[in-house]
Amino acid sequence: MTGPTPPPTPDTRLACGHWTGPLVEQVAEGRGAVLDAHQRTCPYCRAALAEFDRLWAPVRAVAADQPQASVAAVEAALARVRGASDEPDYGRIDSPTGHTRVAARVVVTLARHLASQVPGVEVALGRLAADGHREAGEVVPDVEAGVSGGSTAVQITLAAAYGQDLQALGERIRTVVARGVREVTGLEPVDVTVHVDDVW
Repeated sequence: MTGPTPPPTPDTRLACGHWTGPLVEQVAEGRGAVLDAHQRTCPYCRAALAEFDRLWAPVRAVAADQPQASVAAVEAALARVRGASDEPDYGRIDSPTGHTRVAARVVVTLARHLASQVPGVEVALGRLAADGHREAGEVVPDVEAGVSGGSTAVQITLAAAYGQDLQALGERIRTVVARGVREVTGLEPVDVTVHVDDVW
């Protein structure tokens, strides 16, 4: 039993244009890991799904022990989910003394820098950063990042140095970016996707 389906919640539009309401329903129905074609390539939807899944976990735990989750558990989980989707461009880390908001662009800048430092990364490809920024005539690493609550998903497109073991390079990038984002921002990188588009 996955728990009760939540009542309709106010929708917030993610940066990719999709609404959060259907994502909340997807998680509540136990289908959070079943990604459609858009979700498989969208860091914004993957971050939201991971955060909603984490926040819905108490309801699943109660439902596993009882025929129905209590109204209080459902309402508490819904309140947390609503809060996580209120600001789709910001992650939020709560502490006993307050909270910290981290913009998605901070994750993008950090992940861009971290990925460019990994040996074997020649240049990031794909769409330019929003401002078309270039450094020393080279396209800076282009990164997309979705944030939701305490979760973030990062997508990187790059060219690799010729002769690299591409699978190993992808693992190195994922490790470096996930560790750096976690340490600097406090957000949990639930997904770091690396696209190798070329070899130089």
